[in-house]
Amino acid sequence: MIRSTRASAAHTPSRPCRVPARRSAKRDGATLVEFAIVCNVLLLTIFMCMELARMNMARNLAQDAAYYAARTAIVPGATADEAIAEAETIMESLFANGYEVECTPINDDTEEVTVTVSLSLDDVALFAPMFLGNVELTSSATMQTERYNGFFRATN
Repeated sequence: MIRSTRASAAHTPSRPCRVPARRSAKRDGATLVEFAIVCNVLLLTIFMCMELARMNMARNLAQDAAYYAARTAIVPGATADEAIAEAETIMESLFANGYEVECTPINDDTEEVTVTVSLSLDDVALFAPMFLGNVELTSSATMQTERYNGFFRATN
C-alpha cells in the first residue's frame, strides 16, 4: 500500500474559535444617538431635493403656459381672453390656485403680445415658504403678432 505525503483535502487543521469581544456598557446608546443625528440630516436633504424639484417644475410650467398663451394670441383675430384662458388651462393641470395670468391688450394694431404668468410660492410650495418667505416666480413671453402692419399697398 502506498501512502501519500500530502495532507488530505478533507482534513483541515482546526483554528481556534474567536470569541467576540464584549462591548463596554458606555457604548450601548452610541449607535442610537448617531442614527438620530444622521437621520435628521438625511431626511432634510431628501425633502429639500423634492421641494427644489417641485419649484423647478412650477417654474417650467409657468414658462410653458406663458409661451403657449402668447402663441395663441399672435394669430389674427385672437383676443387677450383667449390667451389668458390658454395659460390658465395649462396652469390648472398642476395647480388649482396660487398663480396669476396677465396679457397685454390686443387689437388690430397690436404688433407685440406679452403674456406674464406669476406664481406665489406660499400657495404652491410645501416647505420652501418656511425658509424663503414669500417668493414669487414670474415668467413672461413676448412675441410678434402675425397681423398686417401696412407694408403692402394695392395700386388701382
